[in-house]
Amino acid sequence: MGAHGENPFQQIRSFINEMEQYVADEAKRFGADHLSGPQGFVLMHLVKHPDQVFSIKDFEDCLNLSKSVTSNLIKRMEKNGFVLVVPSAKDKRVKHVLLTDYGREQSVKLEGFLGHVHKVMLQGIRKEDAAVAKQVFQQLKANIRAEQDQKVQD
Repeated sequence: MGAHGENPFQQIRSFINEMEQYVADEAKRFGADHLSGPQGFVLMHLVKHPDQVFSIKDFEDCLNLSKSVTSNLIKRMEKNGFVLVVPSAKDKRVKHVLLTDYGREQSVKLEGFLGHVHKVMLQGIRKEDAAVAKQVFQQLKANIRAEQDQKVQD
């Protein structure tokens, strides 16, 4: 238990639940409901790096997802018209992910949605406090990973 008998992990869980509901509601309002998760990450990554070519494997690595989950994600995005998947000219086994015009249009909605959510959620929070929160979450993740690594070694 934390200070004053409150369980900080229960508070985090409660916050996550409330945040997820808020984000889902706002995503619908902005017309970005399919773009608030990994699809949105892929879309924005392609928008922010227009001169680079990314493979499905690149997204597997940066999203830290399995090959099958990433492949299904990209297939869903292709079906939704956000991206086009084409074989590499150098190696046909490598599939490149390209942004479509529709994907670029949808990224504008996504940027509006993300900007709004960030503005609302960070209102009244000092940069210093946000930096401390980031450090705390990074340390929590590091503690979990260290424990998992220790179990693997045992």
